[in-house]
Amino acid sequence: MRKWITSCLVLITGVLNLQGINHEILVIVGAAGEEKYAEGFADAAQAWVEAGEKAEAEITVIGLEQNDVTNDKENIKAWIQNLDTTDSVPVWIVYIGHGTHNRRDAYLNLTGPDLSAGDLKAWLPEMDRTFILIHGGSAGSEFLTSLTGRNRILISATRNPDEINYARFGEFFADVISNNDGDIDQDGQTSLLEAFLTTANYVDAFYTGEARLASEHSLIDDNGDKLGTPPDWFRGTRVTKRAKGGQEPDGFRSHQIALIPSELEKLLTPEQRIDRDGLEAEMELLRKRKDQLEEDEYYAALEVLLLQLSAIYLKTDEDGNLIEPQVEENGS
Repeated sequence: MRKWITSCLVLITGVLNLQGINHEILVIVGAAGEEKYAEGFADAAQAWVEAGEKAEAEITVIGLEQNDVTNDKENIKAWIQNLDTTDSVPVWIVYIGHGTHNRRDAYLNLTGPDLSAGDLKAWLPEMDRTFILIHGGSAGSEFLTSLTGRNRILISATRNPDEINYARFGEFFADVISNNDGDIDQDGQTSLLEAFLTTANYVDAFYTGEARLASEHSLIDDNGDKLGTPPDWFRGTRVTKRAKGGQEPDGFRSHQIALIPSELEKLLTPEQRIDRDGLEAEMELLRKRKDQLEEDEYYAALEVLLLQLSAIYLKTDEDGNLIEPQVEENGS
């Protein structure tokens, strides 16, 4: 049984056909306030544009073009209202800029009226699509607690409203997400979780190198519990600590999503990725129950899931024989 499962895992490196993986991304660039911040914000936005091109994503940037009549808040609202709630590709909102908090709500500092966490919560529709928010600015933790929910991945540069100083997380994150430097598990792509952990390391290295007390401490939430998990709870991509109350740890869902896919990942359609992610989630739950099951019972259940995975990844001919997968060579 174990030998068969190992063989199945090796075979699941081929896929059905070449399909671009799409994402729908809104990058919001906040009001810089001072010229020294403007260049960094613009560079980070450009990094996201370049990453979006590599990912064959639909990307919109709001906030770079500013004048006396600019109202970025209304433009953001219009973008959200035009979302197709029935689509299968992930939808992202990325914020590059400053944030504030007034003890009632948290805000993105925009050109024109600011956008609150309450506004965003009210505007976001119910949808089955995965929703991702990257708040790279200060005082953003309220967005995490306000927007948490099923099928949502939320990353905040800060862990509480009192962290109001300029945050560097957002600009570091833009650099990490646009390349494979954050590929911790060496699978050819940088997942959201890996980007979060790598960025946190860069932020920590910055403050250490400057001999300064860190004024930002990032969190990730992808299990809907409103708590968030800090980067120092992870070893590699696995959580090594348990939250009070025994809540499920964050990290699994965000490790399934990568903006810029590997060559193998590119071959899956968005629908296939959804099916694959669901089966992987079932396998993760099964793994956690392994100690409660008899060995034969565990491997029998694992075999069922692996067979379903193979139906997604592997193509057969009319006689049921496996067709050798063809991975497109990257000549760049």
